[in-house]
Amino acid sequence: MAFAQSLTKIVAGKKAEIGDREKLADKWRDYEEKLLDEAIVLFKARCTREAEQQKCEATVSFEVITREIASFPKRVLTDSTYFVDTWPAGVSAESWFYATRGLQSSYTAGSPILFAEVLQAMLPKFVDRVKDLGFIDWKHEAGTWKVFVKWADPDETEKKKRRRD
Repeated sequence: MAFAQSLTKIVAGKKAEIGDREKLADKWRDYEEKLLDEAIVLFKARCTREAEQQKCEATVSFEVITREIASFPKRVLTDSTYFVDTWPAGVSAESWFYATRGLQSSYTAGSPILFAEVLQAMLPKFVDRVKDLGFIDWKHEAGTWKVFVKWADPDETEKKKRRRD
């Protein structure tokens, strides 16, 4: 085999490797969408409880919500640091790694994944979904897992309406 042919073979092998990584990454992305769907359902329930208490705002921890999602990756505390202990069926550390760090990076089997990294990668996507729920104010509290939202106070809405009339 000529040298150029061996190079062609290397390129083909690398392209196949990247294709395999993309399939793995897609598994995590699809799974992550389902986790985010569940997180939003729980978030809405928390906001509803606050509204039932006649409040017009809520501060909800994304991290606490994830604890209530049975199919969320499980964490374990090791030397004061939380790592992902178990991944749900169908996804793996490798699929998460390629979805979040890119296909060009190389995953080393057995490498521990920080639980905070999983949360941090999902948090902006969660906040984007919260934005779409129609709150009059929302923000991620920097340096925390907390998301603050505010909705219209019916008394204030009525006062504004009377002023216009």
